[in-house]
Amino acid sequence: MILKNEFKKLYNSPKTVILNMRNTYDQCLEEELVNGKDWYKHANLFSFALSEKYKVSEMKVAGIIAALSPQKEWLHNKVLAEEFIRTKGKISKHTGMQSSKARNILNHAQSKEDIEIYLGGLKTINFFNNIYNPSSKEHVTIDRHHIYLSVGFDAKSCTPKQYKFLKQNTLIFAKEVDMIPSELQSVLWLCWKRLKKYDKKEKISN
Repeated sequence: MILKNEFKKLYNSPKTVILNMRNTYDQCLEEELVNGKDWYKHANLFSFALSEKYKVSEMKVAGIIAALSPQKEWLHNKVLAEEFIRTKGKISKHTGMQSSKARNILNHAQSKEDIEIYLGGLKTINFFNNIYNPSSKEHVTIDRHHIYLSVGFDAKSCTPKQYKFLKQNTLIFAKEVDMIPSELQSVLWLCWKRLKKYDKKEKISN
């Protein structure tokens, strides 16, 4: 969790957050810009494919993917989601809490609002919306990586107020670089993962 005292400084200097995002953005490779812009479109296509294959609504599939996403790499997330949907929720290799959310979505959700209620967390709600509607300009998935690159220090999660603050500044920077917010977030996510992997290699070699 981000320490409140550390975050108070950022509330008084929101430009710092945008500068931090720009610093990462300026280090993006061309392939990261291209792949990042299409990331949620591909996620949406995967969601649609599962929907067609297993005859479950695309909205529910996107919700299930989001429910089974915390602490999972994307490739693993996809495997877990398909196994869950294929077995009608009988097999779920995630925590009891996230599995329960996914089952509620599969068996009881009747609307987008229902899915958001079952998901509960802001990160997973936004991730669901980004997958279900990649063209949305209102939703941003603020995960651990995005928090770190935005504020300059590691944090596993953030409060609703902190989430709103980071989201607002991501929306501002997305306009500056002429991107949909979800496109910017995924571009920065790809770049950040590469940079952090490089940092780890540097520390090991030193």
